[in-house]
Amino acid sequence: MNDGHHTRYQSLDILKGFIIITIVFLHLIFNNHETYGKPAIYLQILYLGLISFFIMSGYFYRPGRGIRRNLEIRTKQLFLTMAVCTVVLSAILFVWLTVLGYATSLDDYINALVWGFGQSNVFEPYGAAKVYPVCGASVGYYFLWTMQIAFIIFYLLAERVMDSNWKVAVTIFVLILFTFVWSEFVGIRLPFHADLAPSAAAFMFTGAWLARQDLVGTIERFEIRTKQFWLPFVICLVCGIGLSLVFNPDTNYDNLVLGDYGGYSAFPYYFEAVLMCVVYFYIAGFVSKVPGLRTVLSKFGEHTLGILLLHGFVASMIIAPFWPLTNESWFPLTMTLMERIAVALATLIISYVLCRYGPYVVSRIRQKKDAGDEPSES
Repeated sequence: MNDGHHTRYQSLDILKGFIIITIVFLHLIFNNHETYGKPAIYLQILYLGLISFFIMSGYFYRPGRGIRRNLEIRTKQLFLTMAVCTVVLSAILFVWLTVLGYATSLDDYINALVWGFGQSNVFEPYGAAKVYPVCGASVGYYFLWTMQIAFIIFYLLAERVMDSNWKVAVTIFVLILFTFVWSEFVGIRLPFHADLAPSAAAFMFTGAWLARQDLVGTIERFEIRTKQFWLPFVICLVCGIGLSLVFNPDTNYDNLVLGDYGGYSAFPYYFEAVLMCVVYFYIAGFVSKVPGLRTVLSKFGEHTLGILLLHGFVASMIIAPFWPLTNESWFPLTMTLMERIAVALATLIISYVLCRYGPYVVSRIRQKKDAGDEPSES
C-alpha cells in the first residue's frame, strides 16, 4: 500500500475548490436555518461535502513527526490566522458600518470577537436564541475551531492506532458514540465548539485510513472507461444517496443536528458523509481530466482557508450599503434569490483576488518600505 502522503493530487485541490464555492453560495443563500427551514434533500447531500475537509485533513497525515510537531504545523498557524482575522476584519467592518451610519456600539464589536473566538452561546442548549453581531466577520469560523480541537484528538491517538485497521475502526466508533451521547443526552455547546470535535476527529481517522489505501491516487490512475473506475463510484453513490433519503443528514452541523433522529443520526451521518466524500473524490478525479474546469476549481482550492476566513467579511462589506445588516442572521433576510446569488458571486471573486494577490501586494509594500528605510550613501 502507498501511504499517499508525499504526492499532491490536483483532484484534491479541485474538490476543495468545488466545496468552498458551494459553501459560499450556501452561506449567502441559506444563511438562516430557522427562517428557511431545512433545505431540499439534494442540498443536504451537497452539504455533506463540508465534511470532506475533515477527511482530507486526515488524508494528509504524516506519521513519525510526533504529536508536538504535528500540532505545531497544523494548529499554530491556523490559530494565529483566525485570531488576526477575527480582530482585524471585525474592526474594519465596525468602522465601515459606522461610516455608513449604522448605530454600532462597542458591545457589537465585543460580540463579534466572542463569535470569532468560538465563545458564543457556550454552555447553553443548542436551541438557545442567538444574537448575530452586526460587524461579525467570522461566518463559518466554528468549522475551523472544530478542526483545531479535532486535530488535538487526532494527533494524540494517531500514532497509537493507525498501525491497525481494527484500532482505527474502534477509535472511529468510540468517537461517533461520544457524538451520539453528547447530542442525545447533553446537548450543550462547549467553548471553541469542542462538542463537534470528536465527530470531526472520526472523519480525520477515516481520511488517514483512505490515504493508506491511496484512494485518490488509485482513482486518478484508473482509466475512466473501465469498470474498476465506475463500480465503486456507483456503489458509493447509490448507498450514499439511499442512506441520505432514509436518514436525512440535515445542514445544521454547527448545532450538532445531524438528522431527524436526534443523536442517533450520528451513525448514519458518518456513513453518508464518508460515502459521499468518496463520490466527490471520484468526481474530482474525473474533473481533473477536463482542462479548463480543473484549472478554475484547483485555483480556488489552493485558497480554501483564505476564502473561508474572508467571505463573511467581504459579503457584509458589499451588502451593508444596500441592505440593512441586523442581529437576526448573518446576512439580511430581505434579499431576493437573485440578489443573493449576485452577492455570493461577487464575494467569491473578491475573496479569491484578495487571497491570490494580497500577499504579493503586502510583500511589495514591505520591500519599498525597507528600501526607503535604508540609509543613503553619502
